[in-house]
Amino acid sequence: MKVRPKLIGWLLVTLLCFINGFELTASDKPNVVFILSDNQSYYEMSCHGHADIKTPHIDKLADQSVEFTNFHAPPFCSPSRAVILTGRYAIRSGVFTTIAGRSILHKDEKTLPKFLKPHGYHSAIFGKWHLGFSYPYRPQDRGFDEVFVHGGGGVGQMEDYYGNSLFDTTFIHNGKVSPSKGYCTDVLFDRAMDYVEAKQKEKQPFFCFVSTPVTHSPHHGPKELVAQLKAEGIQGNVQLYAQVQNLDANIGRMMKKINELGLSDDTILIYASDQGMNDRGAPHGDNRKGLGYDPAHHVPFMIRLPGAKPKVVERIAGMIDFFPTILDLCGIKKPDNIDGISLKPLLVEKKGYPADRTIIIQCPRSRQATKWRNSAVKTDRWRLVNGAKLYDVTVDPGQNTDLAGKNPEVVDELRQAYENYWADLPDQTTTLSRHILGHPDCLDEIALNGMDWYRGASPWNNGAYKRPSSGAWAVTLSEKGSYQFECRFFPRAADKPIGASGAEIKIGDHTAETDLAEGAKKATFELTLEAGDYDLEASFAKGKKRLGALWVYVKKL
Repeated sequence: MKVRPKLIGWLLVTLLCFINGFELTASDKPNVVFILSDNQSYYEMSCHGHADIKTPHIDKLADQSVEFTNFHAPPFCSPSRAVILTGRYAIRSGVFTTIAGRSILHKDEKTLPKFLKPHGYHSAIFGKWHLGFSYPYRPQDRGFDEVFVHGGGGVGQMEDYYGNSLFDTTFIHNGKVSPSKGYCTDVLFDRAMDYVEAKQKEKQPFFCFVSTPVTHSPHHGPKELVAQLKAEGIQGNVQLYAQVQNLDANIGRMMKKINELGLSDDTILIYASDQGMNDRGAPHGDNRKGLGYDPAHHVPFMIRLPGAKPKVVERIAGMIDFFPTILDLCGIKKPDNIDGISLKPLLVEKKGYPADRTIIIQCPRSRQATKWRNSAVKTDRWRLVNGAKLYDVTVDPGQNTDLAGKNPEVVDELRQAYENYWADLPDQTTTLSRHILGHPDCLDEIALNGMDWYRGASPWNNGAYKRPSSGAWAVTLSEKGSYQFECRFFPRAADKPIGASGAEIKIGDHTAETDLAEGAKKATFELTLEAGDYDLEASFAKGKKRLGALWVYVKKL
């Protein structure tokens, strides 16, 4: 096993840990700073071999950390985040994809901040959420005390603030619109470091989740850094490279801040990416075989743990293990209904990690989860892809030679592991997340957008404003009463006319229509409705076409 050369100062610390049996030196309630990049390939950093991207701070963190080289996550944003916050396979949580009403973490799922809170922890999220933006799915509903996020799965998507970009980004701060100045990643780390300093002064343990929108498209790096890379003669996706190098600089800033505040011995620092990105940037080139193969799942994961010896771990592990590992390191009992396991035995070189670990990765990428589709059953040695093809990754890491015919007993064993997993999943109809309206615990107006249509089209970016589409939201009216529905084609922030002659709303068996004047920007309906579950549809008449209302703002009167 290849082990990186370590910094001398860190070696002295870990030598003392060796003498003392690798006992952790962090406090009983260590702080946790988790930096999660978005859509960053395992290979897009200099310590993993990229020739054009310079990441000295990530490299330094790797040298100080327990780094996992065989670490796997679901191949899309929302499922990966669902796994991170629950320790449960994403299909259990109703998170099948990134749009279409199936990117929302089910209300019955208890998240990591909710487990931390009774033990005195304060939790904050900065950046990307992508697990639901209506009640009760917002980060503030899921245990986060401080919320500073953008909408959607990427800056500028439909659910995000209209017209948003990575420069002077508009965020949502604890439920309120919050404009910013500067490059998005810089702003997020500024906020996160201010938060860390505030908690240090208050002497309160914290969970700080910095979930950056980079390197998700659109790829627009800081302009000065882009110009610098071009001047150096760097070829390729210079905008992306600049994004990564800016992220690296901010990771360095966070490391420095933790040290300056005297928190290094009390803070667990973790850096990872949420999905594999098909080995983009790898020396061997891209590998685009499909969602069941390693390049879609393989992610960087490094954890700097006070008292743990820096090293490289080659055992298989995954994002499913983040949740139980944090609870274990914080001295909190894990629930019985999770799928992940604690990585603490691998971190502190103690017994307890299973010799025959099996991990299942599956992302339906649709509104319906289908058995075996986009699945992989993984062990240290084997990969069973879509229930049919078998690869020995110890000799064939590129997964080019199917060995299923030569190893039927291995196929049977791995198929049985998947069968057990599939049989234990809940009925899919019970995991659909309905937008809850009129609940007494949330008197806020709720904004619904087309990204969450669970029937019909699946719009997600601003291209949807240029073409007709239609769909329905799954909603629950908590109480009988009068509800106001403000229907728009463009969000309020756009302040644009619909360009239609009429509007219609359907909720259950109730239908209402109205004419629209030229230049109208909205159609407002007031309906008296019984409590219950409904499908909600709204549309506009434009000549012979009907345009789905991409935005509906709902409040109980």
